Amino acid sequence: MGGHFPIAGFEGTEVPGDALLMGAQPSRTGKLRCPHCRAVGDKRSSQSVSDTHRVIHYACSNVACGHTWRASESYEYGLSPSAIPDPRVNLPLRPMARQDVLEAMAARDPAQPGLFDPNPIDPPPLPPPEAPG
Repeated sequence: MGGHFPIAGFEGTEVPGDALLMGAQPSRTGKLRCPHCRAVGDKRSSQSVSDTHRVIHYACSNVACGHTWRASESYEYGLSPSAIPDPRVNLPLRPMARQDVLEAMAARDPAQPGLFDPNPIDPPPLPPPEAPG
């Protein structure tokens, strides 16, 4: 097959023709489109405001438009917890709707023992010794 083809919405990104036939997706570029002419914006500079927030300045790639703008990128919530969390950082995980919490707390399968249920394999406890008398 061979050849490279531009992908709509990913200007400047070319994907080999063979990859398109195999269903490959172009990589995310992180570029925003100009809200006026819809041309791709070029990232001009960025400043870190905090570990979870960054301010980015863009310029429209359409020289006839010339629009420039400021955007921000920030952490909203995690989708899964980190395997190596930084103890100095407290970041929220995905918020759960009340109904999701209730369903998670719903009745469990009675055949599945709980963590603190007595072990059905263990013998029953011995009765307390009788007082001498």
